Amino acid sequence: MASCRSSGVLTASAVVSAERCKLVSIHAQLTGANPTLVRVFDNSSAASGKELARINLVTSKTDTIEFDMHGVIASNGLYLDIATGTGIGAAVSVEFA
Repeated sequence: MASCRSSGVLTASAVVSAERCKLVSIHAQLTGANPTLVRVFDNSSAASGKELARINLVTSKTDTIEFDMHGVIASNGLYLDIATGTGIGAAVSVEFA
């Protein structure tokens, strides 16, 4: 049975994995009152380099958005970038193997 690891729910930018891995999926929910940009990079330390996914959360619905990434290879690791500012916020989990 195939399995994957999870970042757990994150509300701020963070290193998800510092090693080569497969990006399986991303789950994101808007928690602030204003649109929020969520990005995942092929990088183990910063929001730079190859951008693997971009989610623009624009509605105040409580639905969670899921991106199925089909096992995209992140050669350098995974870095989650969540935009910051007044009324901006998101709860995001990243699943990887």
